[in-house]
Amino acid sequence: MPKGIDTSLSHYQSLVEAANFFLYTAFYHIHQACELEVAGIIFGKKIMSINPEPDWKIPSMPDKLLPFIRSDIQVLSDETSNKMADAWETAQVEAHTSKLRLAKKHPIVQIEIIGHVINLAACIETATNRQLLLLREEGKIDDSHYAIMERSETLSKILFCFKDEILNNKLSTSQLKYLFKLRNHAVHFKASGSDKVTPTVEELLQIWKNVGDLFRLIEGEPTEKDVAGYADSVVSRWVES
Repeated sequence: MPKGIDTSLSHYQSLVEAANFFLYTAFYHIHQACELEVAGIIFGKKIMSINPEPDWKIPSMPDKLLPFIRSDIQVLSDETSNKMADAWETAQVEAHTSKLRLAKKHPIVQIEIIGHVINLAACIETATNRQLLLLREEGKIDDSHYAIMERSETLSKILFCFKDEILNNKLSTSQLKYLFKLRNHAVHFKASGSDKVTPTVEELLQIWKNVGDLFRLIEGEPTEKDVAGYADSVVSRWVES
């Protein structure tokens, strides 16, 4: 095989492999997040029956963060803490086989959501990079233009590759923009933004639909069908009908 073709093929295959990996990992994390959300609901019900010991006195609490986290203050007694820990452990076990489902307005607050949005955004970026590579191979963009586009933001790449589809309303980018907003909050995780990576189930469904629409236009794997399959597995297992 000629060296040029061999190199291009290697790059192409790496991008396919990476995109598939990111998509699989993204949906692994959302399954974990949903299971923990269900566990949290179960746990909330269990702790209603846990009462502190009658003779336990809640210690005085400092009014600043640092004194509290650097102290040995015990908010709950050992007995109550053990009951709470047992309740959480049991809730996680029960969630694994629970028939409880999440409402579409339910926000996903478990930290696993970070893994979902980061990997889903990485999947889109990788697949879009592959589309750019194919455009270069087809001679639709030259090497210098390709080098510039390769360094651009993902949404700019999508606009470049699918301008006609976007202008003709065959591809919306609204939910893709929202996904990358979530991704930026997740990657640059701050105290002030810790509550900004909490999409609802309904918002995630809209994002997945938009990602599928994009992948219908991108050549190669993963495909729109792959995204729909992963999304359906989450809906059928964790979402109210």
